[in-house]
Amino acid sequence: MDLLVLADRIVLGFAWWMAVAAGLPTAMLALECVVGARRHVSGEAGEAPPFVVVMPAHDEAAGIDTSVRAALGLLRDGDELLVVADNCTDDTAARARALGATVIERSNPHLRGKGHALEYARAFIADHLLRAEAVLVLDADCRAMPGSLPALAEAAVRRDAAVQGIFLLAAPDDAGAVVRVSSFAFLIKNLVRLQGLGRLSGMALLQGSGMAFPRSMYLEMRWPGGSLVEDLEMGLDLLLAGRRVIVESGARILSATSSVEGTGSQRRRWEHGMMQTAWRYVPRLLARAVRRPALAIVALDLMIPPTVLLALCSAPALGIVLALAGPTAPFLALLATQTAAALGLSLAWWLHGRDTLPLSSLRLLPGYFVWKLPLIAQFVTRREREWTRTERLP
Repeated sequence: MDLLVLADRIVLGFAWWMAVAAGLPTAMLALECVVGARRHVSGEAGEAPPFVVVMPAHDEAAGIDTSVRAALGLLRDGDELLVVADNCTDDTAARARALGATVIERSNPHLRGKGHALEYARAFIADHLLRAEAVLVLDADCRAMPGSLPALAEAAVRRDAAVQGIFLLAAPDDAGAVVRVSSFAFLIKNLVRLQGLGRLSGMALLQGSGMAFPRSMYLEMRWPGGSLVEDLEMGLDLLLAGRRVIVESGARILSATSSVEGTGSQRRRWEHGMMQTAWRYVPRLLARAVRRPALAIVALDLMIPPTVLLALCSAPALGIVLALAGPTAPFLALLATQTAAALGLSLAWWLHGRDTLPLSSLRLLPGYFVWKLPLIAQFVTRREREWTRTERLP
């Protein structure tokens, strides 16, 4: 074979490799956006069984009154609110107890994080809350929309599954560029992509707040302590064990946004945790997909990096492929996936994101990209490894 022909084939092969590597997560993002953007139509739900809401709380005295009152106002006779005051140095426990919540206190400064609090709750529920048929997890800075808690409990018991509601950030009207664009990115991940994943695979990922489990499942689970994303890991472990994890789009959970500093800390913890988890779980999911093909779709979802990182990698990849192979098939294929992703995100914004990110705010996107660059770089230079409490707005 002529050396020149061989060299051309090697260059073309490398161009194809780069197009596939950059195009696969981009195409998956586009597919999830298109499939998941369609609005959810609620079906008829049955009567919810008795349930307990577990509310992990670490130094939440400033806002625990509002959270507890809101949660108690959504419960029926026979339902329970269990506040886990975890390593608190303030009067979180006393405030929650005074309002009528059942409160347990845990103190172990060497074992910090939400996973440890949920483990502590598991033992208490097994011994004391015998009526509860479903266990729900609601963060102390979140509020559930009316009807959401019974919908989660009903779906968990009826379908014998771990259930994730739609968990969103509520940005105030005066929110700045970083907070507003970050809230939109959160909406894409937790609403549009989650619904898309559910419709494509029949599976979902757990996202931390607004989760529900049948009692028997919760009592069998062992939450990873000290993890940055213990909820994501738990959902993946359940899927790998053959259990069902699904989304309940009719249940909505809202959390107030943090300040710019708090948003940065929160995004760094979530995104570093998600990228570390993807590195560990994607090979395991693909190996199990031989027998359960839907797990390959979950693996592809995990392979989608944060949108800014995806854009930073995908755009240069397009230029390199063009330089290597010219306007040939690998270039056109990658360009098509990028165009599809842009259209999918635009559709998701039009149907769901205009209140969060008004048209006039789209000019803020370049500033958000610049703000996100250090957070992404820190995955290499200063990777987040320990759980830290997110600062709340007053």
